[in-house]
Amino acid sequence: MDELMGFITGNKNRQKLLALLGSKGEMDAARIAKNMHVVKISVDKILAELVERELITENGGLYGLTALGTDVERSIHAI
Repeated sequence: MDELMGFITGNKNRQKLLALLGSKGEMDAARIAKNMHVVKISVDKILAELVERELITENGGLYGLTALGTDVERSIHAI
């Protein structure tokens, strides 16, 4: 868990994306990019990293937090 928290907190956009999904729920990549004010290609890269680490899932183009992602997001938010 500490390694995942370090991975997330080491990049502001990763942290913002996780917090966004934690507060707003499932979203598609274009909407995430718009909310974060970041180009979609950067968001796509971050999404791929978070899916690979099983922090988020993709279902029909919508991304949402996994149980692990929710735990990490809450732990970071509590800091």
